[in-house]
Amino acid sequence: MALLTDRLPGAASPPLLTGRTGPAAVGGDAFDSGMWPSHRQEFLGDPAAWRNDPAVTVLAPPAAEDSSHVPFLIDATAVAQPIRRIVVTIDYSPFPKAIVFRPGRALPLLGFGVKYEVGGALRASAETGAETGAGEWLVGAAYVSALGGGCSAPAAAHHRPDWQQGFGELRARLWPETGRLRLRLRHPQDTGLADGIPAHHLTELALLDAAGAEIAALELHEPLEENPALTFLLPPDLARGPVAIRARDNLGYAFAGRVEGAP
Repeated sequence: MALLTDRLPGAASPPLLTGRTGPAAVGGDAFDSGMWPSHRQEFLGDPAAWRNDPAVTVLAPPAAEDSSHVPFLIDATAVAQPIRRIVVTIDYSPFPKAIVFRPGRALPLLGFGVKYEVGGALRASAETGAETGAGEWLVGAAYVSALGGGCSAPAAAHHRPDWQQGFGELRARLWPETGRLRLRLRHPQDTGLADGIPAHHLTELALLDAAGAEIAALELHEPLEENPALTFLLPPDLARGPVAIRARDNLGYAFAGRVEGAP
């Protein structure tokens, strides 16, 4: 993460990370195999205008040490056009749609962790263009080898009888000098696949400025890891804070917090 603390990128800055594209990045395929054609149709609307683009970097470990926690960093700061949203999908997952990120006034960079049920590619599809105009989809991907079971195993929290005592605890820190915002929310993120444990997962999260206006928003789904940690990058005017955090889950629980710029 040292690259994130080096500088604040501008709209025309080079990417913070150097990514791999083509066969080397996705375990031997060229981005267009497996479940990707059907995911493209279902989650992107089967666009005619899409292409694999090295400007959308997906950083990931080559193999998952823990299938319940596979870290990723998506960096689309090198894309010249405005980005409406970034749709994150996972090949061969029982819940292939993981996150929809609407950067808004934040930079198009997001760090997160997901659960993996089986090895495959995670794809970040960035939709460009103005809200009312026709854009195109720029796609990046990374392949992770995993033994699987991350989505079907019960949350680790259920092994503790007092797990509900910390439920909903939100911690965050904002670094004004770099624009980095990192938050962590205590939540079991149950997928509903473990025996006897119903689905209980976050569905949305938003960052708001001091006036209550939205900075960025996330649509969240079952593959997001337990007790998720998220990293954002804010421009200088917003990096000074304060930033309010609002979230909600599928059972109607609401979570809120506020973070000031670190001294």
